[in-house]
Amino acid sequence: MTVLELIEQNRKSGDKSLDLKGLVLRILPDALFGLVHLEELILDSNELVELPAEIARLKNLRHLSAAENDLVELPDEIGELIHLQRLYLGYNFLTELPETIGELAELEQLNVARNSLMALPEAIGDLKKLVKLSLHDNVLMDLPESIGALASLQKLYLDNNALESLPESIGGLGQLTELILSGNQLSELPEGVGELVALEELILDDNELTTLPESLADLLKIRVVSLFGNPMTHLPARMENHPALRVEI
Repeated sequence: MTVLELIEQNRKSGDKSLDLKGLVLRILPDALFGLVHLEELILDSNELVELPAEIARLKNLRHLSAAENDLVELPDEIGELIHLQRLYLGYNFLTELPETIGELAELEQLNVARNSLMALPEAIGDLKKLVKLSLHDNVLMDLPESIGALASLQKLYLDNNALESLPESIGGLGQLTELILSGNQLSELPEGVGELVALEELILDDNELTTLPESLADLLKIRVVSLFGNPMTHLPARMENHPALRVEI
């Protein structure tokens, strides 16, 4: 069945989900943007180089996935998808995200892994309902201070980037349970990590760390700190005495 046949079939049925995965699409047909009833649109594994501004016409989208394409940028109009809860854009060629990403007030999951992101917009901190943020395998050198405003964030994946430091504001992530930072260039962590009161797992493999903040010992829920591939010579004494912590070094 061709893409136009699939779109016509969906128009007639009124199905709220449309899967156009793996159809070798280079552009999206105009007919797609008339399906204003759609709540889920899957565009994975195509050859799309852009999402057109017309994507904003699909006002009812809750889930948009365009992973494994050739996307190099997102339209500012992406911010008009105000009901979006899940946005998956992994395995593309994005170098930046538009500031309008912060207008996606209902967003709970954002996956932009395996792209070419060099920075994040300050507006990322406006995503107050975000629970999971996947940014691994990019080229991020730093994070905006606004990252600490993600009050609902539980999982943050930043492995395999080029991070040399973390902002002190990261301590504001009071719901964070999992923080993955392996494969970066971190030589130290801010004391703010000691404020991550919900943190259970901290993965720091393959960085340049020689020590850790004493404040990590104050995290009562932490269970695992992984430090393989760091030039660590010793741990803070208070961490060695932590009753439940397993340190892998």
